[in-house]
Amino acid sequence: MKYLLIALAVVAPAAAFAADPAADDRAREDALFGGDEAKPTEPATPEPVATDLGDERMKGGDSKPNDELLYKDRSQLGGFLYLRSSAAYNQGTRSSDITLGNSNMFDLFYDTRLNDRVRAFVRGRVLYNPLASATPTAGINAQSALGAPVSTDVTQALLTQMWLKFDISRTVFLTVGQQFLRWGTTRFWNPVDVLNTTKVNPLAFFDERVGVPMIKLHVPIEKLGWNLYGIALTDSATDISRLGAAVRGEALIGHNEIGIATVFRKGVDPKLGVDVSSGIGDFDLTGELGLVFPTGGAPQWQLAAGASYSWAYREDDSLTLAVEYFHNDQGLTPDGVYNLLKGSFASGTAPALTPLYTSRDYIGANAVVVSPGSLNDATISLISLTNITDGSGTAQLNFSNLFLTDLTVEAYAGGSYGDGELRGYVPYLQARLPNDPQYPLVASNPAVAAFLASHAPLLRAGLNLRVNL
Repeated sequence: MKYLLIALAVVAPAAAFAADPAADDRAREDALFGGDEAKPTEPATPEPVATDLGDERMKGGDSKPNDELLYKDRSQLGGFLYLRSSAAYNQGTRSSDITLGNSNMFDLFYDTRLNDRVRAFVRGRVLYNPLASATPTAGINAQSALGAPVSTDVTQALLTQMWLKFDISRTVFLTVGQQFLRWGTTRFWNPVDVLNTTKVNPLAFFDERVGVPMIKLHVPIEKLGWNLYGIALTDSATDISRLGAAVRGEALIGHNEIGIATVFRKGVDPKLGVDVSSGIGDFDLTGELGLVFPTGGAPQWQLAAGASYSWAYREDDSLTLAVEYFHNDQGLTPDGVYNLLKGSFASGTAPALTPLYTSRDYIGANAVVVSPGSLNDATISLISLTNITDGSGTAQLNFSNLFLTDLTVEAYAGGSYGDGELRGYVPYLQARLPNDPQYPLVASNPAVAAFLASHAPLLRAGLNLRVNL
């Protein structure tokens, strides 16, 4: 199994701007809601963005509002229903012990343009997981170390976005409220995505992260192809001293797009990020550099760099190959991870590990086929992620197709190998911890016993159904 997955990673060198289903979802949402912060779909030939609101009626100068369209489409109500089921097989278990999962989502938005310069948007989400309360938990989440923490609530209600947009003299555009922004250009690792506290799961079809409360000012400089952003972060700001600030600038220089962002907040180390996307011939190149400046310490840095190549081998069919490398200056060696986990067991606290940002070096690969053969509404992708530092990895094959005009069916199958992070460190700790001289000090901890009795993730599969409303 290990060598088969390694072979797949070599055969499919890829990673970044592949046209996967999640990217298609973002593109549709950007077209509807105005996604000025979304990643460019064609980084080799970027075009200036005229307005922050994604609405031709917001342009200044001699442009006149289209009143007929304005009042005809003043308000829109929509969303989607997303039903997901999964199965996971862990090493050393019987087929009758295959773990089942079920997670359903109902997402609803209300979008209204009160006039050609004022727009309001609200989006909410209801999650229903009938198996949540029955899901066993272990000392460490071993879902290939990529999934978000599993909630024990059967039903959850989330307000994902709620904002108001307007402008000042058609020059400065403001967005006030909870909104979702994702900065950067790379596909798997996002060191410039400094506004979101959680990282994206690159294997998921859908990005479930929610927005952040803020006040955003956007000043487009159309003649130069520049965009300037100033942001006041208001989440958890119970007094004025707790307000955070972020600044970002974007510039087009020929066929190159460059972005620079920085974030300051009380009690949090300042951050600086630089991202770039460019094109050389048929290749698209992306890169991100993130810097953290800890108090009293040397700067720490993260670097992600990727390249992709797209080939339209038939009129409606295309193949994209990409690869992405990530270096994490503050990442841990296997011994460092072991000492951290052992200390967490001894103190009874949860280990502070961020999936795909724990070790020093990673590589990701992606191959995507769009509209293969007669499947004009299908996308097939192969994703491989490898932790170079500890030798663990995972690969996943995704399939998405539109049936019956409105029903999207998503299916995936994947597996993990190695002893380290991408198998939840289960084999690594099970082999080393019982032989540690300090093991008697932590052996009485119930979390240790549960972890040593757990089984490392090996294979997974799932089927999703989605309809847009």
